[in-house]
Amino acid sequence: MEVNSIKAAADQDLKTKWWTDARFGMFIHWGLYAIPAKGEWIMYAERTPVQEYEKWAAQFNPTKFNANAWVKLAKDAGMRYIVITAKHHDGFAMFHSRSDTYNIVDATPFGRDPMLELAEACKEAGIALCFYYSHVIDWHHPDSMHKEHNNTWDYNQEEKQFSKYWHGKVKPQLTELLTEYGRVGLLWFDTAGGLSEENSRDIVQHVRNLQPDCLINSRVSHIMGMGDYVSKGDNEIGMSGEDTRPWETPMTLNQSWGYTTKDQVWKSTESLLHKLVNVIGKGGNLLLNVGPSPEGTIPELSADRLREVGEWTHRNAEAIYGTTGSPFPCELTWGAVTTKPGRVYLHIHNDKWPEHEVRVHGIRNRITRAYMLADPNQRELKVVQTYEVSLDLYTLILEVPSQPSDTHVSVLVLELAGENDFDPTLTQQPYGGFQLDVPWAKVTDVHTVEDLDTSRIIRSAEWTFTLVRPGTYELMLVSYKRYDATWEGLYPEEIEIDTTGAQMVCAPSEDAVDTDSPACQHPYTPILSKLGEITWEEAGTYRLTLRSSKLKDPAPRFTEIWHADAVKLRAIRLVRVGE
Repeated sequence: MEVNSIKAAADQDLKTKWWTDARFGMFIHWGLYAIPAKGEWIMYAERTPVQEYEKWAAQFNPTKFNANAWVKLAKDAGMRYIVITAKHHDGFAMFHSRSDTYNIVDATPFGRDPMLELAEACKEAGIALCFYYSHVIDWHHPDSMHKEHNNTWDYNQEEKQFSKYWHGKVKPQLTELLTEYGRVGLLWFDTAGGLSEENSRDIVQHVRNLQPDCLINSRVSHIMGMGDYVSKGDNEIGMSGEDTRPWETPMTLNQSWGYTTKDQVWKSTESLLHKLVNVIGKGGNLLLNVGPSPEGTIPELSADRLREVGEWTHRNAEAIYGTTGSPFPCELTWGAVTTKPGRVYLHIHNDKWPEHEVRVHGIRNRITRAYMLADPNQRELKVVQTYEVSLDLYTLILEVPSQPSDTHVSVLVLELAGENDFDPTLTQQPYGGFQLDVPWAKVTDVHTVEDLDTSRIIRSAEWTFTLVRPGTYELMLVSYKRYDATWEGLYPEEIEIDTTGAQMVCAPSEDAVDTDSPACQHPYTPILSKLGEITWEEAGTYRLTLRSSKLKDPAPRFTEIWHADAVKLRAIRLVRVGE
């Protein structure tokens, strides 16, 4: 059994390798909803009757659509695959579907199949074409049934027969997508709420039968382990160590997915690059979204952002594509790390550029050469390596130029002697705070608290870590608070902290917003709660335990809905007093 499990994992790694090597993809949300320009959920948000919504099909004529231009923009940005909405929740097919005439060829004056044109353009450019398909939500079909988001203004829930929708539309349309458009890199399913395990397995097998190498994302089902890789929540960047399977962050350039004229909260080029290196530094992929106009063009502001990102990705391709994430189990305050055999890449944010040197703990290899990736002459940088026996601590000291070598993020290359050899223990890195992320803790159930109306499980998170710099540290709880939540009552009991020679019990308060969080973004705000101070007199190995009902089950059966919780307990941050 164990041998079979190892072989299955190896086969899975080979299957997903093209995708994990790609690291960066383009997401495209495009459909009839581009016409009202209020986002892709407009039909549901305004309870638009089917007959009224269908009228937009008669107006949809994106004559400026140019598949080659879209693919070129993706390539210019450094993206290596495209995921486009073949059918979103409104039920309208953006391809020529023979099984349902409610599609862009049969129901619009445009009369062309943009998916077919994209398939040809992607094949010519060497870009993998992938399809988004809303398999459970379909507000146009009378028998589509989701656990929450249904068309209840046109259809009676009690009269729905889901099997008619499933076998009459979903599976036939997936057959069309997987047999008429060449190789499909992956199918991106969305919001499977309420889908049975039987139907989940049915749709996975249906895809496997038609294109065995086509990847399937985890949103095909709400049951853990489905699909080939993990799709995080919308705009969710995972924490260090959070996912053991390949994973991605689907992210928008602003806060909307479909074309809208209202949302003008755009991410800067610097912000996008910081997020890109943060994601790939944790071993993930970034799937960055654009929302084309009803005319068929990608808005120029979006295109400009992508080209600016592309200028950087092309210069730093070696440190992005085909890399693995950081070997160190912690967030790095100055940027991120990626690796390849014989190489380590330090992605340093320009606004965190050090004055004289960079220090890193945990690289056991001898460094044979170091230089700036953007330096065409690859001028060697001075390297000093030390080893402290008492802490089993390897330290790299690297002299750096006085100024960054690139825009926004500058990459340092370390060439290693021998096979990559890194210290995997949770060790305090130089600079800034030392964060104990929940995924690196051992989480166990402690007891259950019964209230009048609810019950909750108190869990314990225990970290074992190496403290390099002794002293007094302020402990801060790192929480993500949803944008529409108020703090009062989010933590129903006091937080308990135990560590060597010290204990504390306190109710978390909303003390500060972390304006420099590498992972938190809309719809959450990162909140810091001061818990108290602890003094460690000596460097060494310590344990710290936190108890709270907000710690998640370490082995859940169902996938978490990213924006479901009003608050998420993410980490304990140790900030050395006086720095």
